[in-house]
Amino acid sequence: MNMKFVKRMLAATLAATLMVAPALTVGATTNSSSSSKDESSSSTTEAVVVTDAAPSSTVSVGGTVLKSQVNGAYAVKTLAGVAVRQGNDAIKAAAGLGKNETPFARVYDITAKKSPKVFDSFNGAAAAAGGVVLGAVNFDFGKMTAGKFSDLPADVSVPVTFGVKNANGRTLSVIKVVPGGATTILTDTDDNPNTVTVPVTGGLAAYAIMAN
Repeated sequence: MNMKFVKRMLAATLAATLMVAPALTVGATTNSSSSSKDESSSSTTEAVVVTDAAPSSTVSVGGTVLKSQVNGAYAVKTLAGVAVRQGNDAIKAAAGLGKNETPFARVYDITAKKSPKVFDSFNGAAAAAGGVVLGAVNFDFGKMTAGKFSDLPADVSVPVTFGVKNANGRTLSVIKVVPGGATTILTDTDDNPNTVTVPVTGGLAAYAIMAN
């Protein structure tokens, strides 16, 4: 997939999400539903151009190198890479995708300044668990069909590894927040001290790396 297409697609489609990058910041929240609705209503007013999106991603940290097995639009700088650990054929079979449908990941950094509501959820969960947030991304897991992106259903799950630059021997886990505010702490399933691997589900959610 050529880079110009990736950039155009990312700019056009991120505007419709509930948790978005820079000018469209709307986060899942632990506050009332009316607050979330008010913020989400502004999320479709502007497109977001992510100029450094790449069609693939590699986790590279502490001697570990893992390339994502799913193409997409990756714009991740706060972490040491993101890698989907399951191949297209297995995902297509699990999700019941057709021959003209291909798994596609849209992953990009979010920050407390740009996404304050979702970070309220992250920080609340981290405080309760005695941890600290090291970085976060929005991960929109879907499919491409004839050049059009749509989300995969939430019952589709794939293992995803996040590289962590500053783990410093601490125990890693992931805080997941979905639109509407439901928050879950996911346990690391690998034994690498510089990475954390958790299941990522279809559709959009925000994922923060937590260290204890």
